[in-house]
Amino acid sequence: MIGLCGATLLAAGALYADVRRREIPDWVPLGMLSLWIATAALAPEALNGTIRAALICGAGAFAGGYVFYRLGWLGGGDGKLLGALALWLGPWEAGIWLLATATLGLALCLIALARPTGDFRTRGIPFVWAIAPPAIMLLVARATELTGA
Repeated sequence: MIGLCGATLLAAGALYADVRRREIPDWVPLGMLSLWIATAALAPEALNGTIRAALICGAGAFAGGYVFYRLGWLGGGDGKLLGALALWLGPWEAGIWLLATATLGLALCLIALARPTGDFRTRGIPFVWAIAPPAIMLLVARATELTGA
């Protein structure tokens, strides 16, 4: 439970940091990874599935984030955040999370294209605003499910 709350707060911190500096600090995904390891060791029921499946999901999302970073579609922090959040969400929630992320990302792109000022390709789109909110909602839902609230 504490790990879920910590991961949720770190995801919200990534949003805040991206607004302030347009950069996600490395300690955010590293903190999520550390909390995930502690949760896997002490309270694996909070991870909603098997640890091996979550590791595969996290590694796949991290690899995908790296490819997107190399193609210039995401920032490095966004790619690391994808991997860290996929660890927490696991394969059962990652599908809905990625669908929601893609939908919000498309909305961000359309908003950026509709703005008459500047070219969004030179400034980039703060994609953490598509990544973190659906993950935060899923993590909060799982935390409330575990507590019975």
